[in-house]
Amino acid sequence: MIEKTVYSLSQLARSIQKVMNAHCSKVVWLKAEIVKLNYYSKSGHCYPALVEKKDGKVIAEMRGNIWKDTFENINVKFRKVLKEELKDDMTVVLQGSVTYHPVHGLALNILDIDPEFTLGELAREKALTLEKLKNEGIIHTNKEKDLPLLPKTIAVISVESSKGYQDFLSVINSNAQGYKFHHLLFPAILQGDRAVTTISQQLEKIKRFSEVFDAVAIIRGGGGEIGLSCFDDLDLARKIATFPIPVLTGIGHSTNETVSEMVSYQSFITPTKIAEFLLQKFHDFAVPVQQASEKITKEVNWLFRDQKSGLQESARLFNSLSIRALDRNKANLEEVSRSLLSGSKKLFRSKTTELNLLEKDLLQATKTPFKEAIQKLHFSEEKLRLLSPENVLKRGYSITRQDGKALRDAREADPEKALEISLYKGKIISRIEKTEK
Repeated sequence: MIEKTVYSLSQLARSIQKVMNAHCSKVVWLKAEIVKLNYYSKSGHCYPALVEKKDGKVIAEMRGNIWKDTFENINVKFRKVLKEELKDDMTVVLQGSVTYHPVHGLALNILDIDPEFTLGELAREKALTLEKLKNEGIIHTNKEKDLPLLPKTIAVISVESSKGYQDFLSVINSNAQGYKFHHLLFPAILQGDRAVTTISQQLEKIKRFSEVFDAVAIIRGGGGEIGLSCFDDLDLARKIATFPIPVLTGIGHSTNETVSEMVSYQSFITPTKIAEFLLQKFHDFAVPVQQASEKITKEVNWLFRDQKSGLQESARLFNSLSIRALDRNKANLEEVSRSLLSGSKKLFRSKTTELNLLEKDLLQATKTPFKEAIQKLHFSEEKLRLLSPENVLKRGYSITRQDGKALRDAREADPEKALEISLYKGKIISRIEKTEK
């Protein structure tokens, strides 16, 4: 019987280590995707999980080692080129060599990572996304949506604790003019691989109630190019481009506009600029309205003063006519009396009875016209009083004007202009819903 040679596991591991170190220790450049960085702050080392994918499937996988000093040097370069440090979910070109440890197994010892490749990869993916959106004919779709004249109900996608969102609220809620907005937060992650999923989910929620909102504001506090790469995602950009209401983006950067910003209704450098834009929309509407209101008030006051002056003149004229009528009747009576007294005494004595009867008839005849004149005067005064605008308004009627002109026919009204309705107490400014003959 042949005697078996039995090796320990450590012997086998050391043998593999010798072979690997002798034949596989060459330093090479590799392209891989960092699925998870696995950084340990206590030691400063990180152990990234590296994969290669094809058609969405992992076809190779290996653990990497980046020691503390190397990791710090790599991050210095990434901050300089990308304005951000090495993170999860990045496709990189790295320099390293294969190592084998009896306990820790096979690993790739990473010596360097080229940030220029990562930047170029992001640019290539961005260009590809734009080309697809152009081919679909939707790159300008959201820009063609109608933003209301007064966009006052805003759905906000942001992180509640982010500085950008707090700055937005500060400007909106503390505006000096006192303009009132209604805004509702839809929390989402705005950086990294999960950003596309959470933003898309919140857009779907808002879409179900799109008739309630005037616009959507996607707000982010800022970040480097890697942090913004999620906004170049094709699916997210497509959702924004085809969204049923305007989407405003303020994701906090000043260079390299993302695809999501390009397809949105309007993009802004910061969340504060979105708030200022909404306030300006209110201001552009409020100032002409205020000016028109002041002009209408001025014209109405002038009209009332003119009408009052006319009524006073009419009253004065009536008073003058009444006094002259009374004086004329009095003169006629005095003339009759003088004629009777100047008659002969004989006629006076013989016709005393007849004269008395005549005198009574004369008195009666003069009283009746006088009373009728007085009654007509009172009737005219009462009619004038009842027909005065103040009394007409008091009875529930109103005066409708447009551009200072009183309307008598519904066809004279301009549907695009405001109406001023004068009541007995106060005025109403209104808009025309429809007109009927």
